[in-house]
Amino acid sequence: MVVSWNGREDTIRAVEACLLQTGAGEGRRENVEITVVDNGSTDGIQEMVHRRFPTVRVIRLEENRGFTGGVMAAARRSAADLLILLNNDAIPEPGWIGASLDALAGSDPDVVAAAGKIVDPSGTKADFVRGVMTFDGHGFQPGYGRSLDEIDEPEPGTELFFACGGNMVVRRREFLELGGFDDDFFAYLEDVDFGWRSWQAGYRTVWNPAAVVRHRSSSTSNRLGAFERGVLFERNAIQMVVKNLDDEMLGRLSGPIFLTLLHRLHRYSTERNARAGLLSRPPLDAPDSGKSTQSGKATIDDPLTAMQFRAVEWFFANNDRIMDKRERVQAKRRVSDREIFARFPPFVVPTYHGDDRLFSSKLFEALWPDVAKESGALEDMNAG
Repeated sequence: MVVSWNGREDTIRAVEACLLQTGAGEGRRENVEITVVDNGSTDGIQEMVHRRFPTVRVIRLEENRGFTGGVMAAARRSAADLLILLNNDAIPEPGWIGASLDALAGSDPDVVAAAGKIVDPSGTKADFVRGVMTFDGHGFQPGYGRSLDEIDEPEPGTELFFACGGNMVVRRREFLELGGFDDDFFAYLEDVDFGWRSWQAGYRTVWNPAAVVRHRSSSTSNRLGAFERGVLFERNAIQMVVKNLDDEMLGRLSGPIFLTLLHRLHRYSTERNARAGLLSRPPLDAPDSGKSTQSGKATIDDPLTAMQFRAVEWFFANNDRIMDKRERVQAKRRVSDREIFARFPPFVVPTYHGDDRLFSSKLFEALWPDVAKESGALEDMNAG
């Protein structure tokens, strides 16, 4: 399936490449239905697909429900055993559909998903060859932007924490039973969230490098704008850890998680806003005492600071909803997070200005529980 939001030209190219791999003929696969989800677009994608590709199914949504909503709309309307997800700005290489289907057709039933390989448009640099999660819920793709000759790619069949939603195959029944992609995410980290929940429920995700797509990264994301994307990243990360951590790990990791969130809010507020001095003046240095160098009110004029506050606002406004989801997630748990983290240790990656100082502080170390962790540099996670 392909989800499209005002990305007509990209979507048409993706569909054309998929159709070359379906139907009768050598190297093609029959009994494959291609679905395009028109996510409230205004670019005429529905009419163009109907006109040019009459065998392709189009699901029209009246509003943009994000990548998560588009995928779930198609999954709920499908009767297929397996679902293959493809970003609309990606072009599959020959044999991609067959390799995707074979990855699960020949696997153990506890393998719920297989992660395909994603490379850049030239086919020489890595986009997704594996994924990791940080302790506070962010996802990274180690090796992103680096030459394929420079990175250590997992062996076929290697277990991964999650599959990238831009190129993955998943068992439809289990996908829906586990809740699929969380509609509240809209976009970003929904695949990390699903991978984590899959492991909790006793399923596995494996690496399938034979299924390769070339991805023109962020062509859809760029239309959202950097700060709108940032709100989604931050709010999705915090709701994911609160929703998914089991009781033991929520208690043990909540200190480092919320300390990091508070630290970032503090750094942004005091360092990136014009009237930040009012936020850090001594308690007795009142504006009317004659000692203060600033008066009036502190204001937030920096969009990055506002982005963080908007994410936190969404989290607190929806905390009851998140806790209701937490109950449903934990009811399906069969494997503890201690067991999962022993296999996939959470990463500590300095992502924003000041993180490196916080993560090396005595306070952070004192709050960190007896849980193994991996440390990584941002440049190793993302060379782009």
